[in-house]
Amino acid sequence: METVLTNEKDERFLELVRELDRGYYERIGDELSKYDQYNEFTKPHVVLLALDSGQPIACASYRVMDEDSVEFKRVYVKKAFRKRGIAYCLIRELEKLVMKDDFSFSIIVTGAHNVPAIRLYEKLGYHLTDDFGQFIGDDSVICMRKEFM
Repeated sequence: METVLTNEKDERFLELVRELDRGYYERIGDELSKYDQYNEFTKPHVVLLALDSGQPIACASYRVMDEDSVEFKRVYVKKAFRKRGIAYCLIRELEKLVMKDDFSFSIIVTGAHNVPAIRLYEKLGYHLTDDFGQFIGDDSVICMRKEFM
């Protein structure tokens, strides 16, 4: 497996995101459409792809929230490659970039019932935090935060 640092315009990343979104809609349904406007790539993202024999198998990205923080987004591993620690490795690599750029903390939002993702983020040192922005009062998601300093 190799990793490639890229951005939100990379077609390999966009295809993985489309696959991720299809899976979410199959499991959760049209309720997700309320987040469509927030999942568009109107702001730059730093993207890390995992490739197997040159084919994209996983991704993770972040976008800058403000001078102190980033939000990790679009963490996804194709089903055939799960439970190998790939998402963990991708996030850790992105965190190194975040710390190098002197950000103080990062946040991640996931489904309140997405136990595998919650466990992954806890293993990475993330803790529950207050809801923010469009997620305030939304019981279908949880917000998690990790301090870097």
